[in-house]
Amino acid sequence: MKGVMHYIWKSRLIPKSRLITTSGEEIKIIDTGKECENSNLFCNARLRIGDKEWSGNVILHHRSSDWEKELRNSKEGYDNVILHVTIENDCERLRKHGEAVHQLCISYPQELDDEFTEAQQHSRCLPCVTAITGQSNINIHNYLSRLLVERIEEKAAAIEKTYALCDRRWEETLMRIIIRSFGFGIQGDIFEEWAKVLDLNALGKHRDNLLQVEAIMFGQAGLLDEESIPYYYRTQAMTSEYYNKLAKEYRFLKNKFGLKEIDHKAWGTGSATPHVRIARIAALYWQRSLDFSSIAACETITGYYKLLDTTLHGYWSNHACFGGTETTGCGNMRQRQLDVIIINAIIPILYIYGKHRNDSGLCGKAEELLYQLKSEENSVVRKWKDKGIAIECAADSQAILQLDRRYCRLHNCTKCRFAYYYLKERIASC
Repeated sequence: MKGVMHYIWKSRLIPKSRLITTSGEEIKIIDTGKECENSNLFCNARLRIGDKEWSGNVILHHRSSDWEKELRNSKEGYDNVILHVTIENDCERLRKHGEAVHQLCISYPQELDDEFTEAQQHSRCLPCVTAITGQSNINIHNYLSRLLVERIEEKAAAIEKTYALCDRRWEETLMRIIIRSFGFGIQGDIFEEWAKVLDLNALGKHRDNLLQVEAIMFGQAGLLDEESIPYYYRTQAMTSEYYNKLAKEYRFLKNKFGLKEIDHKAWGTGSATPHVRIARIAALYWQRSLDFSSIAACETITGYYKLLDTTLHGYWSNHACFGGTETTGCGNMRQRQLDVIIINAIIPILYIYGKHRNDSGLCGKAEELLYQLKSEENSVVRKWKDKGIAIECAADSQAILQLDRRYCRLHNCTKCRFAYYYLKERIASC
């Protein structure tokens, strides 16, 4: 049977005082062995039993008598068994080809099997949350810190791939990652597709002219195509001086640089129009806020807020799309939006950049910034908060997201450190 028993052996959760064979010899585990798939064997284990060292296989059964049943079927790997681990010892002696086999009988609360099965089948219900809240603050803090590093490393690995696709150019990598973050999750993929076609050479040569920067960005996003404008706004857009200036500039620059645009249909329809976000990116690029030197120079969250926030003037201060009815609230970005960009773009790229330069200070700064940010607010974070988990800053929420998405949802209970702490305490107390 695989489950708690396998986990106990693999994780060395048996207290040393109980590592004694049924014949009274002490056991020292040098190597638990490699767990074999679809088998109750741990191969190539190394143990010291009494005063002798053994190398071979360890086999696990619920009852001692299960050994004889399987042995009669000549199971592969039995010839090299050096230890039989069981829960119920219902045989006086075990023999292999006439020789006695060492046996270890372990004990643990049997309800752990049910708890383990429930956790494997109902991860969204968080059946193990009481086990987590019962942990010591040190254990919780230590594991959350480890999960946070995992989360940052995972994001950094994705940036590493983008860096390779950008021919190892940091400025281009930064632009792609930040542009993707403006999709705020839901539209991240399409923002990234747009970033891939953006001609940074053309942008760089016209960086001092905001109108031309906007023309290139909106044009390559396919949003200057007449068909991209809803028919009920089209007439108003086509008679707009601003739109016509952009369209004229883009036609010129497209011919000059051979620019290509993505299909405007990729943006979809609905209220989440990308126009205002693209206008913000254009303004940030024009202001040189998206230069790598500017990003690396900031030291505090307040500094990043100032660097990344931009007030939209003119057309985009009161429009959400081309030809749309006038609106309000398009001036400055909301703090939550800035937090998302810092968490998903700035921090991981600082971290991977620091690793490339062997700059531990830059890596440390990237991690420290998460402790300065407020906790994210989403359904996953709220779910864990409701269960009593203290989530006070972005470092905590990022760690919890890693736990939920890479362990709970994937039923990776046996790889979760909280499961280790919980089982260790339960076994020690029985």
